[in-house]
Amino acid sequence: MYKKKLARLLLSGITVVVSLFPLAPVNSVTFQPKGSPQRTSGGASRGICTQVRTSTQAVTGGTTSQVAALIPATNGELTAAAYPTILVQIPESQPLKAELSLWDENSNGIYQTTLTLTGIPGIVSFTLPDTAPALEIGKRYKWTVAVICDAKEPLRNVVVEGWLQRTELSSALKSEINSAEPLQKVELYAKNGYWYETVATLAELKRSRPQDRTISAEWQQLLQSVGLSEFGQAPIVNCCQPQNN
Repeated sequence: MYKKKLARLLLSGITVVVSLFPLAPVNSVTFQPKGSPQRTSGGASRGICTQVRTSTQAVTGGTTSQVAALIPATNGELTAAAYPTILVQIPESQPLKAELSLWDENSNGIYQTTLTLTGIPGIVSFTLPDTAPALEIGKRYKWTVAVICDAKEPLRNVVVEGWLQRTELSSALKSEINSAEPLQKVELYAKNGYWYETVATLAELKRSRPQDRTISAEWQQLLQSVGLSEFGQAPIVNCCQPQNN
C-alpha cells in the first residue's frame, strides 16, 4: 500500500514539474519559394545613388548599406491581395522621395505614385492604395520602387523590382486564416505559398511588438529561409501612404 501511494505521489509530482515548462512553440515560419530561381536576386538594386550612413546607424539600426526588396530570388511569388504590400530595405539617413510603379506582363504602365520617405533607415512597407487598379486574379505584374536621389538625373536613382501574381484563396483557407491567431496566419500564408502576405503580416507584427522575442525569432527564421538573413536585424519603420496617382 505504501509503495502504491508513493508511486502516485511521484507521478503527481512529475506532472506538476512538467506543467511548469513553457508550452511548445509554434512551428517556425519558413517559406519555400514557388517561382523559378533566377541567376541574380530580383530585388537587387540598380542605379548609382550615393547611400550615406553613419557608423552609429550601422550599429544601432541594424541596417545594411544597400537598397533591396525583401523577396526571394525567383521570377515571382504569389499574393492574395488586390492591393498588395511590398517591403523594401532603405538605408538612407535623409528624407528622400520614392516612386512606386506597377506594370503588366507586357511592360505597360498601370499605376505610379510618388511619396516622401521619413529618412529613418530600415525596412519600409509600400502598399498599393485602393485608388490604383486592383490586381486581377491569375495575372502577373511587375512592380518597381525607385528611390529618387536626383529628380533631374533619373539614372542616379536606385531601383528595385519584383514580380507577383494574384491568386484567390480557397474558401477553406480563407476561413482558417480568419479564425487564426496572428502568428498562425503567417504560418498559413507561408505554407500555402503566399509570400507577400507572409512577409507583410509578420513585419507588421514585428513593428507593433518590437520587444517580442518570439516574433523577432520567427522574423529572422523567415528571412533566413529565403536567403535574406542579412536584413534580419533591420528595424521595421513607418512610412507614408502614396500621396498622388
